Amino acid sequence: MKKLLSLVLLAWGGALPLQAQTFVLDPRPVPETICPARPENMFTQKGPPAVFKATMAGERRLALGSKIEVEYSGFTPEAQAAFQHAVDIWQSLLHSPVTIHVKANWTPLAAGVLGSAGASAYYSRIDGATKSDVSYPVALAEKIAGRDLNSAASADINANFSSTFNWYYGLDGNTPAGKYDLVTVVLHELGHGLGFIAGTNYSATTKEGAYGTTPINFTTYIENAAGQKISDVRLFTNPSTGLGAQLVSNALYFNSPLAQAANTTATVEKRPRLYAPATYSSGSSISHLDEATYPAGNPNSLMSPQVGAAEAIHDPGPLTLAIFNEMGWFNTAIRHTPFKDTETAQDFVVNATVQSDGTITPGSVKLVYSIDGGTEVTLAMASVGAGQYRATIPNPGLGKTVRYYLTASDVETGRAYAAPAVTRRGVINRYEFFVGPDVKAPLVQLTSPSFVFVEKLPYTLVVKAKDNLGISSVVLEYNVNGTARPSLPLSKFNDSIYVATLSTAGGPLVSGDIINYRIVATDIASTTPNRTVNPVSGFYAVRVVAFKAPQASFASPLNSEAPLDFVGDGFSIRQEPGFTSPAINSDHPYRDGTGSNFQSNIIYQLLVPIIVNADAAKAQVKFDEIVLTEPNDAGSLFGEDGFYDYVVVEGSKDGENWVALTPGYSSRENAAWLARWNSAVDGGGNSTAVGTPDLYAPRTLNLQPTFAAGDVVRLRFRLFSDQLSHGWGWAIDNLAIQSVVTGVAEDLKASGLSVYPNPSTGQFTVAASFLKPVKDMQVVVRNMLGQEVLRKTVRDGQREVAVPLNMSSFSAGLYQVSLTSGSESVTRKVLLQK
Repeated sequence: MKKLLSLVLLAWGGALPLQAQTFVLDPRPVPETICPARPENMFTQKGPPAVFKATMAGERRLALGSKIEVEYSGFTPEAQAAFQHAVDIWQSLLHSPVTIHVKANWTPLAAGVLGSAGASAYYSRIDGATKSDVSYPVALAEKIAGRDLNSAASADINANFSSTFNWYYGLDGNTPAGKYDLVTVVLHELGHGLGFIAGTNYSATTKEGAYGTTPINFTTYIENAAGQKISDVRLFTNPSTGLGAQLVSNALYFNSPLAQAANTTATVEKRPRLYAPATYSSGSSISHLDEATYPAGNPNSLMSPQVGAAEAIHDPGPLTLAIFNEMGWFNTAIRHTPFKDTETAQDFVVNATVQSDGTITPGSVKLVYSIDGGTEVTLAMASVGAGQYRATIPNPGLGKTVRYYLTASDVETGRAYAAPAVTRRGVINRYEFFVGPDVKAPLVQLTSPSFVFVEKLPYTLVVKAKDNLGISSVVLEYNVNGTARPSLPLSKFNDSIYVATLSTAGGPLVSGDIINYRIVATDIASTTPNRTVNPVSGFYAVRVVAFKAPQASFASPLNSEAPLDFVGDGFSIRQEPGFTSPAINSDHPYRDGTGSNFQSNIIYQLLVPIIVNADAAKAQVKFDEIVLTEPNDAGSLFGEDGFYDYVVVEGSKDGENWVALTPGYSSRENAAWLARWNSAVDGGGNSTAVGTPDLYAPRTLNLQPTFAAGDVVRLRFRLFSDQLSHGWGWAIDNLAIQSVVTGVAEDLKASGLSVYPNPSTGQFTVAASFLKPVKDMQVVVRNMLGQEVLRKTVRDGQREVAVPLNMSSFSAGLYQVSLTSGSESVTRKVLLQK
């Protein structure tokens, strides 16, 4: 009889029916764990497992259970040798038909951190998995699916190890005092990348705990002292303060039959205890075994949160191996290609391939089906070859819906497996197909951009199109500026993805063009094909844009014409209720993170590149702003886990690589912003407080030394949001780039330039106060198109300026008022109302 992972006398056999593989890339934050150094000398040693010793001694005749390939970066030869030794230990213990790819960096890390690691991606709805609604780290997901999911060239695990620690590079575990055993730390960090990770997070500000929309498989086994699963949303809403309380309870356990069976030394609590200290430690809490329960020298101490000096443990230990077995490193997978809807009534022969890391329980492979929701019929599937099984669903007739699922079990774990996989609560899922005339139209999904850069043409449009029978064609119908162009057929990229390249083959595309398009998908129904048009009515509109000629300066009244200088989604130039003039505004409220990793980057980009001034004092970006985004935790720095939603201004010389002009910031940046955010926070941590003009505060950003004099720089405003909390957002007004310099602007008192009354019926005063007399000043008024309509000279030598203007004969609207001296200026807007 074959053994579990602790012995691993396994061999993978049989080709996989790839057409049966379905999976979903989970857009969750990709968590990493850290391994902090413990300064005390532990003087403990645990050698490698017996199966590794047998393999190295040549006693094991079977091939290694898995293959792990490492891309080393920066490693010294001795560090690489120690790393490879740890890799060899894991290779002897794991079983996977798919090569596991690791990207390892040898680099300085934060003080006290030995290493960090995490999976590069997570997948759910994997054929062969034990659960359908959980996420698996990619190395485990590929083992279960039996094939590469993220491409063979992509790393499955990203790992970083400190190049500055006092390491012991030996392979024998005889670690001297004051040194840290590299083999131990590598074993530990690879364990996290292979699946020993919870993916939880905790806000010290709101006391909320969370674990992403779909929990990692590891998390679904975590219980509190009362046996309640923390991933059960009926008990602990995700996110919530109730869940947060569990994460800092110091009483969480990994519970499963295999884990309890492996905990042979425990006398009372058989569930392995997890590390859940009262002070949440990001990158460490929940994703380790408890340090106090499994201290240095304990056979299960490898996956405790800290590694001490002179501590060597070269064996994951029985608990970690049992946890890995439970999560799917020991697995029985049922491979089956589900039936699609059909218009032909017939017998349906169900074929399945069952691949097990152990021994399939005789008679356990079964087909369970029903017709139109009637009584379920269970059939034993006949063995028709090595791992191949077959059974037949009799002809149900036309107009019938057939639902079915497959089951099997293995001898070693006694677990029952199903295809499709059950939910984490044990609810049975079923395949389903309809027999009869097809009346279902295809499903067509796409995300349409509002603009495309002319320099990025040709543009590839990606469309998801699915149908219960199959797709006959997917076509792009479009026009440019209202003039129709030949339709473009989309090519099939995979089972449901279709692509088309929008080039200039059908005619030129230039900046300012508007592309109007729709997608038409037709299925293969035999009688009357069904058709879907997306959008249902009208067309998507995409603006072709180009960067303008570089300028030495930029200032904008931010009126209705100003959007021609900006592109982006989630921002617009508009006048909000309660404000006297337009400004750049994000959506109010801004959206929670929904994209990759449950994060969103909302971007508004300036189309006018800026030539960086040689004078650093003049190379500045100035604007007034209101920032009401989720405040970072007090004391946390930009880039740390406690820094949540934020805004940032970035520059780029090539449009691809962006650099922040200053670290991102949130509502905590300004006391008035923070007070307004906190004035209306709901139970979900969202703020419903609204921005008002009195919250505007000035900001000055330096282009140098981030960029050098003469660099041509593109600028953009970016609002980052995660999935937890949201608020009103960001407003930006009075934008001036390299047009406000010392001599005038820097001498303005805090009150700055004022225009009153505003709004005005045509008569108003432009006022400013200076610390010293200023010469050669003029008041310049421009209309919404930037055209100068009025200029008035100010008498020299004044410190207090109050210039009356009469524009009673001018049309109503928004005007830009500037107080200038040479190339220097300060600007405000005035609204004329007639």
